Amino acid sequence: MNRSKRIYFLDNFRVVVIFLVIVLHTSITYMAFAPEWWYVIDPQNSLFFTAVVLLVDVPIMLILFFISGYFAWPSLAQRGAAQFLKDKFIRIGLPWLFGVLILAPPITYIIYLSRGVPVSFLEFWQTDFWGPLYQQAVYWFLGILFLFFAILSLVYAISPQFRAVERKPIQPSWRLLGGFVLLMSAAFLTVNLFFPLDTWSRAGYLFVFQPLRVPLYIGYFVLGLYAYQSGWFTQNGYQPRLAVWLPILIVSGLLYLGYRFTIPSPAQTTIILKAGNALLFNLFCFSSLLGGAALLQRRLNTDNPFWKSQAASSYGIYYLHPLFLYPLALIFVAIPLSIFLKALILIILTMLLSWAFTALVLKQLPLVRQIF
Repeated sequence: MNRSKRIYFLDNFRVVVIFLVIVLHTSITYMAFAPEWWYVIDPQNSLFFTAVVLLVDVPIMLILFFISGYFAWPSLAQRGAAQFLKDKFIRIGLPWLFGVLILAPPITYIIYLSRGVPVSFLEFWQTDFWGPLYQQAVYWFLGILFLFFAILSLVYAISPQFRAVERKPIQPSWRLLGGFVLLMSAAFLTVNLFFPLDTWSRAGYLFVFQPLRVPLYIGYFVLGLYAYQSGWFTQNGYQPRLAVWLPILIVSGLLYLGYRFTIPSPAQTTIILKAGNALLFNLFCFSSLLGGAALLQRRLNTDNPFWKSQAASSYGIYYLHPLFLYPLALIFVAIPLSIFLKALILIILTMLLSWAFTALVLKQLPLVRQIF
């Protein structure tokens, strides 16, 4: 693809989403009704941050799955299945394993540090980390993503029909778009009949995930593959209209937020109430994808030096930000400042430190720079 037709805004969309990941993880520290296991919980809290968490948490990771799917196909077609999977193992698989085995334990130990639990890190690592507190921190996403890349490579290698699919612009019908939202809503609702909202589960020690969102992980990754093959965001392909999708985004977001505040998770005891939540969740999620894409395609389809550097560092920023955010949040607990000021400072510091460390360290080290 030549420079004049490069879709820069998708790279910038990823940057914006990863910034929102930092906003989300900062806001959980200061939200009312924070999860009991969260790394650092400030004694001060506000429903404002609860609202931020409820909204931001819905679309961000699913947009990342979509963008990953969108960019996977041309890379797979260019390199072939074997080389594609090898490259993904180096870029995704190895950082995932390193994050799970080396970085996740000290990140999780902050739960004990922030609460003054008299357990040494070594004792914690030998016992509770591999027991009730096992998690993969932010690196769970890399594990699921690598699994998707492995399955995609396998299908590409064994299916001549799959390899023969040609890219051609196709305008999606409203029936297709609406059907996707309804399909995701139905899958979300079905799993919700067996698992509560916002639950995390694990498959042994290998994968960590939110059960209700597993169908959405798959759906948005596959939608990304379809979107690339159908020429979405290209000159002759589907370009979401800002005048349509931004109002849907705003209205569905407000309705979803109102629903969660009016009928919180413990009160969603009937299938009708669960269905209402599932539909609003998925409508807001999908409109965030298309509304965000429409807005950024109009405003941020650029590779100026700032956004070019941000895009190049976005993976490293995602990977590193817990190492800065949670220790800083713990330090900030004792500082007598407004939690709104604390949150703002934390977001800015975490973003800048993660960006600087990625650009000045990760991208300069031999071997490591091939990953980040």
